[in-house]
Amino acid sequence: MKKLILAMVVLGLLAVACETQAKTSAAESSRKVTEAYQAKLEKAVPYPLGDMNDSLERRQLREKLLRFNKPTKVAYVTLLGDTGNVVASFPIRGKVSSVNSMMTASEIWSKNCYTGGCSREPIEAPTDDGSYGTNGDAVFFFTTANVYVEWNGRYILTDAPLEISSSPIVLMSKDAKPSSVGVK
Repeated sequence: MKKLILAMVVLGLLAVACETQAKTSAAESSRKVTEAYQAKLEKAVPYPLGDMNDSLERRQLREKLLRFNKPTKVAYVTLLGDTGNVVASFPIRGKVSSVNSMMTASEIWSKNCYTGGCSREPIEAPTDDGSYGTNGDAVFFFTTANVYVEWNGRYILTDAPLEISSSPIVLMSKDAKPSSVGVK
């Protein structure tokens, strides 16, 4: 009886191993085709290693970071409506940020154990305010008067004031005061 049970367990394990091997073989075959195709394309159009001594994209990313990563930086945001009309224009402190930017990791690793073993899988982490999910599709910034503005439309960001030919729809009051919570 013990030999029969042992034989059934071994057959079960072999069946699972064969199924896993079949899935792995299909994935491996697909990977090999992709790699062969990529090698063919790289041979036909090689990457210009010897010809590239500089990267304008990296220089511009560096300049943007150096220019806007200053708390005292004054920039100018023009908010645009759906038809391209100017909704508002603000001098701002710093830069425009996404409402979905976080100061902590967006994923954490969880140890999931189930019959047959354990695995580590990424799961969504809570946002900075302790809640889960996104904060919508918007950007935010602080005006030079320290007023928080959130916007979910198109905008233009410049580091010099624009000459706007149409009047904005919304104007910030000269007496506008920020909330009691200040940004330092």
